[in-house]
Amino acid sequence: MSDKRPAPIVLWWEALETWKQLAISFPVLAVLMLLINIGPFGQPLVRSVIYAIFEGGVLSGLLAVATASERKKR
Repeated sequence: MSDKRPAPIVLWWEALETWKQLAISFPVLAVLMLLINIGPFGQPLVRSVIYAIFEGGVLSGLLAVATASERKKR
């Protein structure tokens, strides 16, 4: 294990309650997935919005689980 402390932003993120992490990460990830679905994947707009909402939720949930796991390690 490394004795190096994580960056301050990582410590701030881990200190947030899970619902706050989800409230911050979902909109960011949903917009990112919308842009990816429209751009490189070339999906129609309505389908991209539906996919972005679903994928943003899944990715936010995975991020919350990964954060909780890392928080427990420290």
